[in-house]
Amino acid sequence: MSRSTDNETRATEELARYGLRSEPFSNAEKRVRKTPDRRVFSGTDFAFFFEVKEIAADPRMGVRSDPIGNRLTGDIHTAVKQFDSVNPDLVHPNVLAFINNDRMCGSLDLVGVFTGHLLLEGGGSAPIYLNYSEGRIKDEKNRIHLYLWLDSFKVNQKHFNFVDKRHLTRLCRYFGLKEQDIQIIGT
Repeated sequence: MSRSTDNETRATEELARYGLRSEPFSNAEKRVRKTPDRRVFSGTDFAFFFEVKEIAADPRMGVRSDPIGNRLTGDIHTAVKQFDSVNPDLVHPNVLAFINNDRMCGSLDLVGVFTGHLLLEGGGSAPIYLNYSEGRIKDEKNRIHLYLWLDSFKVNQKHFNFVDKRHLTRLCRYFGLKEQDIQIIGT
């Protein structure tokens, strides 16, 4: 099994924990246009489009300038193109799952990319990622309604990051979350 398949399997297994089932796009559909990885259903009802991206461990850490932000925004940029090919009017929710295999990267890096701010120990923040949040993914980040973060090296470690309220009620229902407990990031 390829690493890509392993990550997609891990993400679809996570969906199954919430009673959600997913189906890949057909080869014929993939030949016509770029697509996200899967369609997800709750029972027989279509729920949302789903894409999985891996954050691989970076063997060149420290050699490149801020590789984590570049990798995250690159994945968001690519995923938006895939989602837009099947859901350009955002009629349905778009969900992006990050499978994190890099111990030097965490869900707070994703929050930093959304908001433009590095969260500091003891409170406060520093606006060092504005080139991402207000630049490369300024509009794109809101075309994805839910970001699911799964750390491969931690048991049952997951984070839900919402950046757009458009489909919040629906997505909370699918994942058993309460709207009042959700903090919308980057809006």
